[in-house]
Amino acid sequence: MQEARADQVLPDSAAPSPPSPLRGGNEGGGGLGVPLGLPPTPNPSPQGGGEPSCRRFPNRIARRSFLAGAAAVTFQASLPRALAATQTRIEVTGNRLTYAGATLRLAGVAVGDPYYIRAGRPASDYVVIARDWAANCVRISVHPGHWRIDPARMDRLLEADVAAARAEGLFVIIDWHAIGFPGGYQPVPPPEWGLPADAYLSDIAFAKAFWRHIAARYGQDPAILFEIWNEPVVDENLWDSTGEHWPLLRAAWEEIVAEIRTRSDNIVLCAGGRFAHDLVGVADNLVSDPRAAYAWHAYPNEDRYLSDRWLRSLDSLQDKKPVVVTEWGFCPECLDGLQGSIADFGQPFTETVLDGLGLGHTAWCYSTGAAPALLAADGATPSDYGAFVRAHLRRLAGRDAGG
Repeated sequence: MQEARADQVLPDSAAPSPPSPLRGGNEGGGGLGVPLGLPPTPNPSPQGGGEPSCRRFPNRIARRSFLAGAAAVTFQASLPRALAATQTRIEVTGNRLTYAGATLRLAGVAVGDPYYIRAGRPASDYVVIARDWAANCVRISVHPGHWRIDPARMDRLLEADVAAARAEGLFVIIDWHAIGFPGGYQPVPPPEWGLPADAYLSDIAFAKAFWRHIAARYGQDPAILFEIWNEPVVDENLWDSTGEHWPLLRAAWEEIVAEIRTRSDNIVLCAGGRFAHDLVGVADNLVSDPRAAYAWHAYPNEDRYLSDRWLRSLDSLQDKKPVVVTEWGFCPECLDGLQGSIADFGQPFTETVLDGLGLGHTAWCYSTGAAPALLAADGATPSDYGAFVRAHLRRLAGRDAGG
């Protein structure tokens, strides 16, 4: 169905591509020329990405069939789209999101942020993602450090990308791309990434101010979801899912969600600790807001050698509330915590977790440099990992895996 496209502010295509991002080259770029007060778009790093390849910092360890039958069949129906002018709310119905009375399974890709990872990339990416990759959802990030330096410019860039995505009928997850937690882990990206030293840092007051603005700006579009904190980490040395930090995180999420609710009733996505991988104990101590669902991230190195590697960290939350895997992926050529193949990560993860449990998901990252990268070096052809994700999305949408 044809929809009106809002005016867009496009990034400067002449700006150099930034390095890939942090999960092993995880976050890529965001060129727009050089806005007042912001650093120039970074040059590519030796790893080929803006936030290095393990999505972990140099002095840290890189992070990371049972229900596949009937449950998978249940979710193979064509993926619903959302009209640009929709007034239909997404609802939390038991452990599922629903939309217009039907189960809504979000399925798509994370594109990174408009300034750094998406440097020089065209708005037509959203046409390709919706029409060729057959996604029904994209995740768009905002780095706290960039918002801190020039919120007006970041706001315009975010608005342009959201408008382009919504014009294609895509659901949109806006992600506050904070990593760490006040009083706990405070990551500083290496200078060669070209990111501000405080790129990932946010306190609760700053997050509340951001979401107050976003709720007012996007609160009239119920097809937009708010992921309130990307990857909470209290103790960077805790590499087990214990749930011990959930009470602290939950108290912060209650504050942030209450701020959002003064201006919007959009669905919020709340993460657990350990880089959004630890949901242990959440099912017994839920965020009180009835329109809260949960975000989860999964990469190969997390619980790599455990037989119940994914299920133990989900801790059955998916049986009680909706869980959306807002970041996942693998990198066949990496030598760090992202290293994984279709055989040892991609296929078992999609069959056992994504399809087996019917979870929504957005694969990281629709970029050439932000590892694991869904695009090859030419910026258009899917990487081997990207081809796997594209084929999976097309199957979910009831289309063949090819062209």
